[in-house]
Amino acid sequence: MTISRILTRLISAAAFGAMLAGCATEQVRVEAPRDAVVARTDDFVLVRAGPRDTLGTLAKTYLDDEAKVAGIVEANGTQTVTPGQIVVIPLRAGKAWSVDADGYQVVPILCYHQFGAGNRARNRMEVSQNAFEQQMAWLKNNGYTVVDLSDMHAFLSGAKALPEKAVVITIDDGYRSTYDIAFPILKKYGFPATVYVYSDFVGAGMAMTWAQMNEMEASGLIDVESHSKTHTSMALLPNESTGNAYRERVAKEIVTPEGVLSSKLGKPIKHFAYPYGDTSPTVMSILRDRDYSTAATVQRGGNPSFADPLILRRDMVYSDDKLSDFQKYVAVRVDMKLR
Repeated sequence: MTISRILTRLISAAAFGAMLAGCATEQVRVEAPRDAVVARTDDFVLVRAGPRDTLGTLAKTYLDDEAKVAGIVEANGTQTVTPGQIVVIPLRAGKAWSVDADGYQVVPILCYHQFGAGNRARNRMEVSQNAFEQQMAWLKNNGYTVVDLSDMHAFLSGAKALPEKAVVITIDDGYRSTYDIAFPILKKYGFPATVYVYSDFVGAGMAMTWAQMNEMEASGLIDVESHSKTHTSMALLPNESTGNAYRERVAKEIVTPEGVLSSKLGKPIKHFAYPYGDTSPTVMSILRDRDYSTAATVQRGGNPSFADPLILRRDMVYSDDKLSDFQKYVAVRVDMKLR
């Protein structure tokens, strides 16, 4: 992929996040020669240094204060700049330590749904036991660290750096095969995972029970979180007005399972997965008002430190995925080197 395409994706992703989440914080106004800016997000600017640039002039141009050079020094690990060097200018404290002039770290989030015994997979959403075992073994054998969503939230807030090969595992819906097949394999490898359940499904014929979910929670590896009440799309439906009816419907899809899960599992609910990946500014505002830490879509791609925590990307894993496909899903870096 060319550098221009990479930057286009990066800037587009930042713009999409700003569109959905709104401009909740005051941003630094950047006035600089257009050809000096290599990339820009709400959290940092990548700048190609000119022949007269110093750390002080860059701080003055991009941070409005020549004295604010410490953040630039920390982000780049250098006390000087040379002409042509790409320099990271952090616009928010603590948010650019996973970004450098050559690229940036991303944390992939894997998304599973159902599991089949042995090599059996009845549909594309059902990953076989053998395939799941092979994928988890590959992560273990190739130096990956599986982290949970609390670690992910700390990474996004700038409070915590994650290992270079960090990955998150999530499982949607609450099917019984999560307990029967995936849970023993996750225990075998010591991998944490988040299980998003929709509360109306619990206890149904193919679903897990509250006792099973409490057992998984007690293991310290599994975090059960919300996937709505009924698994209905959170987007505005064709026959729905844009007024109170829509907000009341999606609020119920968030608030009701939050109360049920919290009561049955004895803990606060802080993470949400959008059914079908559908969201809206209305839904995100409700999640934000209720102090949710993260919310996940099913849009493919990894998550950099500057990602919006309420629009996390996830890579769905299917029964017909080869191991080579799986390996692409867990890419942990976007390369921005000029070639």
